[in-house]
Amino acid sequence: MRDGNAGREYALSEVIGFILLLGVIITAFALWMVYVVPVNGREAEITQMNTVKDKFTDYKVSLDSLWINSPYGASWSQSGVTLSTSINLGTGGGNTEAGGLFLPMMNPIASSGTLSLPSTTDNITITSFGPSGPTSNTYNMTTLQYQSANNYWIQQTYYYQDGGVFLTQINGSVCRVSPPISFVNNSDQTYTVTIIPITLNGVGSMGGNGPVRVDTRLKTLQPPITGKVYWVNTSVSVSNYTAAQMWLGVFNNTRINGQILNPLYYSFGISSPTTVPGAAFMNITGIYNDVINPDVNLAIQPVQYDVTLNSIVSNLN
Repeated sequence: MRDGNAGREYALSEVIGFILLLGVIITAFALWMVYVVPVNGREAEITQMNTVKDKFTDYKVSLDSLWINSPYGASWSQSGVTLSTSINLGTGGGNTEAGGLFLPMMNPIASSGTLSLPSTTDNITITSFGPSGPTSNTYNMTTLQYQSANNYWIQQTYYYQDGGVFLTQINGSVCRVSPPISFVNNSDQTYTVTIIPITLNGVGSMGGNGPVRVDTRLKTLQPPITGKVYWVNTSVSVSNYTAAQMWLGVFNNTRINGQILNPLYYSFGISSPTTVPGAAFMNITGIYNDVINPDVNLAIQPVQYDVTLNSIVSNLN
């Protein structure tokens, strides 16, 4: 009888031991999923967003190289040359989950994103007054935009607009790489305003977590607009007040970098926070600040690109 009870107790202890072991394993799985998986997912998404930032910066530099090396009227030109780059939309582009012990549930959920050429009413207007009277030129500020769909990190939007790279997230907008706009004190009682309005012609949108190829072709450059004027007013009309604040910061940074520091020779402003669309402006009046001596050198070089988005099959070797 004792021997039978001992056998039953031994069998029961094995069951209890197995249940305890199973509980430890399930607890370890739960702790891994609650703490380790989100951390790994966040790190992967931060790396992905840094890669997107670098891709947009490289894109800006590559596009600038085309128009810089194609001066209007030169015997050589990069017009018609197509630059191509690819951007992974998410952290899981082209990868497969491992099986066996490495269960998919043990890995972070792959993030995704959307790359698009959205329709926009943003524009930049350059108004000047010279010996021949007032002139005004308005250019649409189209964008190439990446919108994240992160699972563990904050949502971010990177976009290329008018030759600059910008970032928008929940706490505001910032200029990552400045557009080709400059206000410069020439130290000879003249100022120079140089603006390169850049337009992207194209439509389309692609989402997911795989790679997308962006093909960009420089169109034939239009004649530059140059002259000596009495004053130049540069203004932007953008989607909201936050974007207007960012553009005002761009204007002021380039003014300061150009050593235009005397408030007698410039003015700036921004629309009210409730006004939609938002607006900001920078007015360079020059040292004489009159209509007798045109002391502001104005140079505007419009640039246009044709842009297409193309899907890339990500599972080919």
